Amino acid sequence: MNSLELALMGIKNLLRRKARTILTVLGVIIGTASIVVMVSLGLGMNKAFEQQLEEYGSLTMIEVYNNRGGGYMVMSDSGESSSVPEGEVAFNDETISAFENIEHVEFALGMKRFDGTLYAGKLQSWAGIMAVDLEKFKKLDIDLSEGTMPSADGVNEVLMGFQVSQNFYDPNSRNPYSNQSSVDVMNTKLEIVPSSSYYDGKRPKGFVITPTGLTSDQDWDYAWDIYIDYDVFTKLKADFDRRNKSNDDNNNGGRKRSRSNEDQDKYDQMKISVDDVKYVQEVQEQVKAMGYEAYSLTDALENMKQTSGLIQAVLGGIGAVSLFVAAIGITNTMVMSIYERTKEIGVMKVIGAELKDIKRLFLFEAAMIGFFGGVFGVIISYGISFLINSVLSGMSQGGGYYGVGFLSDIPYWLALLGIAFSTFIGLAAGYYPAVRATRLSALEAIRTE
Repeated sequence: MNSLELALMGIKNLLRRKARTILTVLGVIIGTASIVVMVSLGLGMNKAFEQQLEEYGSLTMIEVYNNRGGGYMVMSDSGESSSVPEGEVAFNDETISAFENIEHVEFALGMKRFDGTLYAGKLQSWAGIMAVDLEKFKKLDIDLSEGTMPSADGVNEVLMGFQVSQNFYDPNSRNPYSNQSSVDVMNTKLEIVPSSSYYDGKRPKGFVITPTGLTSDQDWDYAWDIYIDYDVFTKLKADFDRRNKSNDDNNNGGRKRSRSNEDQDKYDQMKISVDDVKYVQEVQEQVKAMGYEAYSLTDALENMKQTSGLIQAVLGGIGAVSLFVAAIGITNTMVMSIYERTKEIGVMKVIGAELKDIKRLFLFEAAMIGFFGGVFGVIISYGISFLINSVLSGMSQGGGYYGVGFLSDIPYWLALLGIAFSTFIGLAAGYYPAVRATRLSALEAIRTE
């Protein structure tokens, strides 16, 4: 008996008992849909975590800090701690070169923060000024709500964080801090005084900046600061210090920072871009081994994935119970089929059908029940997933429970795996009835009424 003949006979046998076949397939449908939907909730949770974290920055970016001001402890992979004395690690251009020599690192960007006061006419606001290498800064692919990225060749060009415009106040008003207002920073003359100190009497004259772009409100990682080219700001700051030397000396208690310390701590923060998210943790560990504090969003993502993995396993187990019950139903159906077709099995043996063909026939029928149950179960799973994402996410004002527009995610591999698994369950459930059919005595089977 060739495979085609066997398949046609199996389908004919299933259609002969439509009600029983449909009810058995229905059990597989419920089991498959249950396990696929349960797993999809865990996958949707992971995807929601990733999208939520990406709103705060890139998953391939590592933040590096220098704990200057004293020795600190570094933990190794084995859990042992070692002391890194002050002065042994630097935060300068040589550090950037060392980071960029690490495998899978695309580039390293140094950032230096300066405090200052931003003036817009009579209004003023605190300003965090970030001096960066603009050429590398542009590689961060920052989302802008308007304008373009600044350049080092422009006249004091800067990129404005969208939150910078929200906190202006009038220092001469009765309650200045309780009456904050927003300013159209893209179309207003802005002046920066690069110092967080307060001045008695008339404030010193700062320098005018030219905003060329405003960050998007979808990217909070760059929401609060003003970004300017490092070399441009260094010149502006040096000119400001010369014009306000007495004030600067007073604000620093007459102390000046040594040139060696400035070279060693040229930056106070760095960003390392990794070519693939799967290498972020590996690069991060190498940076820590060099004596630096390193953090990435993948740290939080790994913790979230561990939690969602546990939830996913529990939900998948609940769904698997339904599929196990369906497997019992398939076994019961096939055993009942043997009792009803005992004479037919005996005739097949008498006319020369091989035992393996009889076994294959019953396995095929069981596999078809599992296969069609899996196919329709996956189709129903997509429908349930659509309802979950449409109804439940809509209840959270379109943002979903985790801040995104979906709660259930069924990738193509999960759909194929669901069909394959239900087919395998059908085969496993039909194995005992198939073996039992081959063991029937031909003469006894023929005599059975």
